[in-house]
Amino acid sequence: MRRALCALLLLAPAAPRAFADDVLRCGNAIATIGMVADQVVAKCGEPTSKSMEQTPVTTRSRHGTVKTAAGGRIERWTYDRGYGQLIALLTFEHGMLKSIELLPRR
Repeated sequence: MRRALCALLLLAPAAPRAFADDVLRCGNAIATIGMVADQVVAKCGEPTSKSMEQTPVTTRSRHGTVKTAAGGRIERWTYDRGYGQLIALLTFEHGMLKSIELLPRR
C-alpha cells in the first residue's frame, strides 16, 4: 500500500493540470474576478479565441408543467500569453468574469 501511494505521489506532478486563480496579470495590468468583459479587454486586450453558449433554464410550475427557456450566456475566452506562460481560460457569466484557469500547453 505504501509503495502504491509513493508511486502515485511521484507521478502526480507529471500529470497536466489546470490551476484556478483569482487574478490574471496582463503586462502591467491585472484582471480580477468580478470585472465586466469590457474592463478585461481594456486591461488584457482581445483574447486569442472566444466561444459562447446559452445555458437553458428549466422551471416547473405548481401543476407539474415543465418549461425550458434560454437562461444565461456563458463565454469562454482564451489568452495565449506567449512562450513560458500558461494559457489563461477566462469564463464569463452574464458578462461578468467568474473564473480564471491557467492551463498547461499541449
